[in-house]
Amino acid sequence: MQRRSNGGVSRRAFVTSAAAALSGLALRTDGAAAPPSAPAVLPDDALARLVAGNKRFVDGNLSHGNIAVERRRAFTAYQAPFATLLSCSDSRVPPELIFDQNLGDLFIVRVAGNFADAVGLGTIEYGYSALHAKLIVVLGHESCGAIKATVDAIKSGIELPPHLNALQHGIAPGIKAIAKSGSYEDCVIANVRQQVSNLTHAQPILAKAAASGDLRIVGAEYKLHSGKVTLLT
Repeated sequence: MQRRSNGGVSRRAFVTSAAAALSGLALRTDGAAAPPSAPAVLPDDALARLVAGNKRFVDGNLSHGNIAVERRRAFTAYQAPFATLLSCSDSRVPPELIFDQNLGDLFIVRVAGNFADAVGLGTIEYGYSALHAKLIVVLGHESCGAIKATVDAIKSGIELPPHLNALQHGIAPGIKAIAKSGSYEDCVIANVRQQVSNLTHAQPILAKAAASGDLRIVGAEYKLHSGKVTLLT
């Protein structure tokens, strides 16, 4: 039996309508989600671009230090990022810089502790469904303050105060099993892996796309001193 809202519209009908509307965004020709003429970048190719860009960053050979005016103007009518990044808000971890990418290349969701709540998940789904970004990277980093604060709260048994406790609620499920015995570094990696798992199983959009191979979701960790990004397997 379909459950109906006060307006008489079934939940199933609403979800179907919303999915159709989201898909329709990709067909616009006058807005941010209009498609480029070139096909979407395949997941493995997207990951190779990020790995190569990080190597340039580590070596100090950035190729995107300046943003051409022409490129900025070219993206006024649409965007076509080749990858989505779920990363921490830490000011030392700017994704475009550490992967040496340009304006319009990456679709980025940033929150302290690099976790996806309902809003973050919706944003990531938009990146795949409307913008055709077929790679999602969950990027954690060493010395993450949000991870440390959550670990310390778990160890002490005292929850973080509002609204910092929202960060704890998003991070704790992935690290609570090791928070009292593992290192902060262990918890950074555990959180990344938990977020990758959450996204991989997120119904109905990401789980289906990942299972089909049309979408790839990977975890990674950034080292502050070396600047190197290591993929987590």
